Amino acid sequence: LGNPNVGKSTLMNQLVGERISIATFKAQTTRHRIMGIVNTDDMQIVFSDTPGVLKPNYKLQESMLAFSESALQDADVLLYVTDVVENPEKNMDFLEKVQKMTIPVILLINKIDELGTAVSGSPADTPQQTLAAIVEKWHTLLPNAEILPISAKNKFGTDMLLMRIQELLPESPAYFDKDQLTDKPARFFVSEIIREKI
Repeated sequence: LGNPNVGKSTLMNQLVGERISIATFKAQTTRHRIMGIVNTDDMQIVFSDTPGVLKPNYKLQESMLAFSESALQDADVLLYVTDVVENPEKNMDFLEKVQKMTIPVILLINKIDELGTAVSGSPADTPQQTLAAIVEKWHTLLPNAEILPISAKNKFGTDMLLMRIQELLPESPAYFDKDQLTDKPARFFVSEIIREKI
């Protein structure tokens, strides 16, 4: 979960190893809750890529927010994705719901590869100092969350994240067939790819 354009779809595509969700520079490209499934010999992880969270202004955004909120109810681990330029207080209503979660929450600070070009607190700040300040701010807002800096685009930190998710997941029978990558039919992905290109 997270606000629009922080890299949620790019991250899921990297974790699943397939292009499941379309990713563009346009905010709110993801309009549905899309599942991506990782299968190995001894585990199955079902990732749920949700639309970006924002205060809805029209019916489509209301249904998109409902998809995101439904993910809060049935997740075993919550990945809250932000990035190095986002204002953490942009969507406090939703953040308050995350604060009340009893499941493990991993806060992912994405796009750390852009720290050199991101706007920082002071021109003299190094990328490490800027990142430390971002981590501190998020630690104040979500004190119970584990915080991991990553770059989904460059696959930095994604292997470590996958291992941590595996440690946190409960034991359970597999929900899907071992050769299944998603819960959506091919027709859905054809329409999504067309929408991405447009």
